[in-house]
Amino acid sequence: MKKIILLFILYCISEKINSQSALPEFGVYSNVEMDMKECSFDKDADAIVLLDEAFSNYDDGYQLITTRRIRIKILNERGIDRGNITIPIYSKDGFEYIRNIEGLTYNDNGASYLNKKSIYTENVDKRFSNVKFALPNVKSGSIIEYKYESVMKHYGGLDHWVFQSDIPTMRSCYLLQIIPNAEFSYVVTKKKNYPIIITPKKEVGQIYFEMNNIPSLQFEPYMDAPKDYLQKVEFQFSGYINVFGSRQSVNETWKALAYTLATDKEVGGTLKKDLPKIDEIKLLVSKETTNTGKLIAIYNYVRNHLTWNGYYGIHAADGIKKIWESRTGSAGEINLVLISLLQTFGIEASPLLIAERDFGKIDPAFPFIDRFNKTAAYAVADGKTFIMDATQKYCPPGLTPYPVLNTYALVVDKKTMNIMQIKSDKEAYKTLAIVQAVLDKNGLVKGSSFISAFDYAKELQTEQIRESQKNFVKKYFEDAYEGLSVDSFSYDNLNSDTDPLTINLSFNRQLSDNGGFVLLNYNFFTGLGKNPFKKDERFTNVNFGYPYQVSVDETIELPANSKVEEWPSNKKLTTPGENIFLSRDIKQSGNSIHIRLDFIQTLTLVPADSYPDLKSFYKQMIDMLNEPIIIKLGK
Repeated sequence: MKKIILLFILYCISEKINSQSALPEFGVYSNVEMDMKECSFDKDADAIVLLDEAFSNYDDGYQLITTRRIRIKILNERGIDRGNITIPIYSKDGFEYIRNIEGLTYNDNGASYLNKKSIYTENVDKRFSNVKFALPNVKSGSIIEYKYESVMKHYGGLDHWVFQSDIPTMRSCYLLQIIPNAEFSYVVTKKKNYPIIITPKKEVGQIYFEMNNIPSLQFEPYMDAPKDYLQKVEFQFSGYINVFGSRQSVNETWKALAYTLATDKEVGGTLKKDLPKIDEIKLLVSKETTNTGKLIAIYNYVRNHLTWNGYYGIHAADGIKKIWESRTGSAGEINLVLISLLQTFGIEASPLLIAERDFGKIDPAFPFIDRFNKTAAYAVADGKTFIMDATQKYCPPGLTPYPVLNTYALVVDKKTMNIMQIKSDKEAYKTLAIVQAVLDKNGLVKGSSFISAFDYAKELQTEQIRESQKNFVKKYFEDAYEGLSVDSFSYDNLNSDTDPLTINLSFNRQLSDNGGFVLLNYNFFTGLGKNPFKKDERFTNVNFGYPYQVSVDETIELPANSKVEEWPSNKKLTTPGENIFLSRDIKQSGNSIHIRLDFIQTLTLVPADSYPDLKSFYKQMIDMLNEPIIIKLGK
């Protein structure tokens, strides 16, 4: 990734730069566009962005006016849904609205135009809404195009410009007019082999960005948030010139940003008032003799009695009293309630701004508030720190929520107004499986397994069992190990924060018989049934999140008069840095085979440029685990 940081102050009038004149007119298409059947640089794409262009300017009231136009070619049937358009806006207090929407679909027989009566606005939450419409007569081969104006109350709403999406883009360009006396910082994030045009025009107070022929960004196993890898330019208002001609900074450091949030009436300011009607919590807390006990009691009460409405958020726009009384709210609001209650009972607690891995990572060099998606709780009790999110219903106190592992967070506290990194140093994804199985003379393996899941394994598996036991069994067992079928499944300790989740299951696996010989696959319940890393190249980092500790202890009884013709040697496989380790130990005792498999991985984050080594090692591990024991069946 290449990152560029520039700071500029511009004081001039609006004027478009010459690059804009080369753009095609709305609704006018070339023969190349109309005849296009596939994307030359991304041949599997179902659609391609032919043009995505915008110009941000200001009016007499210094409102931010952004004119945007998007042109897309539909390449096949899978791309038809691209005609359903959603434009997200920040609608709270009328901050942003959309106007002058136009759209059309062009086919061989001409253009079909958007019926403006079909445009509607859908509320998402208290802050955001979506403007939605469907373009008419979209089919394979269509060109769709639409344009609109976004009007924001001020330049504080200046958004990122993203050059890349989940379909390829031929041309993406953005022209920004800076408001007088304003200062913005910007960061360009891009892959080094993708060229970018950056043209500052100080004489007219503008800056122009353009990228061309950008492939789509597709899902990859264990990837971070896709937007971390999108080619983009990000802006943040960082200062202005006051009436005396002096420069006034705005949140140039994390400490300054934290201070602003600590005094914000919708974040730190919400904690200044005590919550009413907390007698039930007082009773629970009175039974505890340590601050840790009090913290656990309060956290458990909040996560079990307040309901998350599905929205995230940093702020509590209407305060936290209404959230407490209604027992429902966004993630940020619920966690601010949690922090307030912790403080009420004398526990050191502060808001913690987090950016979950699925939302996007924080760059410690740039104090951008919109990099965060949620407020969590940071607390200290009896010398131990706790990171808590009361919307994570299956995360026990003391276990850092897995969505924030390998991320940065901002502590909004007078003592610790700075950025911090979150890692899992002690807890891991930990499982232990004990397998008892019998191989019959027809090559059928029938057995039972007792599996214990700890820490992150327990949290994740509990959540998925709660969502759908059927899907859990299919994902973790039947789809993960070729030929395996689950006959029965049960579990215990699903509601316990202290005991491991235990799973009992019975299973069968039919082995193929070749002239009285069978290949016994003993790879059961390791989590390594299939190699997730198959692509030759990788665009994104590999983020496992947590360490792994997996052990499987198996005993497989053979049919009478059977003979082991060949078995794999006992073996240990490890990386040069010893951060991934796999061992296999196989022994025969009488008519039974005993197998012990141990997998330990302390490596949690792998840069994309180290992917080839990781892929190679994982292939060795999977191959090792799938080396069969060759058995001559007795008659």
